[in-house]
Amino acid sequence: MNVAPASPELTARTATTGAAAQRFLLLDGLRGLAAFAVILDHTPANVLGDLVPGRYLAVDFFFVLSGFVLANAYGKRLEGGWSVFAFMRARVIRLYPLYFAGMIIGLSLVLVGVMRGWEATPIGQIGVFVLFGLLFLPAPPIYDFGGGHLYPFNGPSWSLFFELVVNFIYGLIAKVLTWRWLFAILIVGAVALVYTLMRHSTVGGPGWLWGHFDAALARVIFDFFAGVALFRMRERFRMPALPPLVPALMFLAVIATPVAAEWRAVYDAVAAIAFMPLLVALASEAKVSGRVGRACEGLGAMSYGVYVLHVPLMGMLLLAAKTVQIDLPGLAVVGLIVVIAGLAAIVLHHTYDGPMRRWLSEKLPGRASR
Repeated sequence: MNVAPASPELTARTATTGAAAQRFLLLDGLRGLAAFAVILDHTPANVLGDLVPGRYLAVDFFFVLSGFVLANAYGKRLEGGWSVFAFMRARVIRLYPLYFAGMIIGLSLVLVGVMRGWEATPIGQIGVFVLFGLLFLPAPPIYDFGGGHLYPFNGPSWSLFFELVVNFIYGLIAKVLTWRWLFAILIVGAVALVYTLMRHSTVGGPGWLWGHFDAALARVIFDFFAGVALFRMRERFRMPALPPLVPALMFLAVIATPVAAEWRAVYDAVAAIAFMPLLVALASEAKVSGRVGRACEGLGAMSYGVYVLHVPLMGMLLLAAKTVQIDLPGLAVVGLIVVIAGLAAIVLHHTYDGPMRRWLSEKLPGRASR
C-alpha cells in the first residue's frame, strides 16, 4: 500500500492582505474529493482502488494548490518584507495540531502491538522516533523499525514535512522571486521531477520512504512553485470560467485513466507537470454558490483532517475488528473509514484543532499570526 498524497490543509477561501477576499470554493471541493480518494490508496479495497489507479497523483494536486493558495494568502506580505520566521510560525501552527493527533493515535497502535507481542521493537527505539516526531522531523533511518518510512506512526505525514520544507524555501526567496527566477525553478523542478519519477518507475507516487526522498523533494518544488506561478499569472491572464462540473470531471479522469505499467511513470510526469496545474487554474475561475458552494466549503474544511487522520483511524478500526474477531471486507473498511474520518475531521475541527491553534498562537514565540 502506498502512503501517498499531500496535505490538503489550507482552505482555498483566503484573502490577500490589503485586497478584497478571494474565494476559490471549487478548489476547496476538489481538495476534499482528493482527500477521500487518498483513502483508497491505504485500504484493502482492491476493486475500488483499481478504478482510480492514479489516485496518488492527488499529491501533486495538493502541492500545486498549496502554492496557489499560499501565494494568495501570504505572497504580498512576504514580498513586502514579512519575515520567514513569522511565516513558518503561521504554517506550523496551522499544521501541527492535527499532525500531532495523528501521530499519537499511530503511536498508541504501536504500543498496543508491543504489549501484545505483535511488535518486537525496543521501547528505546520507539522513544527516538517519538522525539523526532514531536519535532515534526522524519524518523532517522538508523533502525529497522518503520521499514524506511519517514513517518512510521502516521505515513501520510511525509507530505506535511515536505510542505514545510518548500514553505521555508518560498519564505526565504519570496522578496527576490522574479519571473526569471520562478521560470528557472520550474524548469529545474520539472527536469528533476521527470528524472526521479523515472528512477522510481515501479513506485506509484514516490516520496514516503527514505529510498525515494529525492522524488518527494522534486515533486513538491515543481508543484508548489507552479501554484505560485499560476496565482501570479491571474494578474495578467485568466482561464475561461467553465461550469464547475468540468474541472471536477477532469480531476476524476486524470486519476482514473488506466495506463500500461511501462508508461505509468511517463503519464504521472505529464499529470504532475501539465494536468494538475491546469486543473487548479481552471477550478480557480469556476463560480459556485448556493448548496454546491456550501458543500465545497464543507469538503475543504474537513479535507485536512480526513487526510492526516484516516490511516491511524483505519489502524484502530482494524485492531477493533481483530479484537472481536470480525473479518471486515475491503469495501466495508473503505465505507467505514470514509464515515469515521469525515466525522472525526468535523468534530476535531471545532473541538480541538481551532482551540489548539489559538493556544499555540498565544504560546509560541513571535507575534500572533493573523
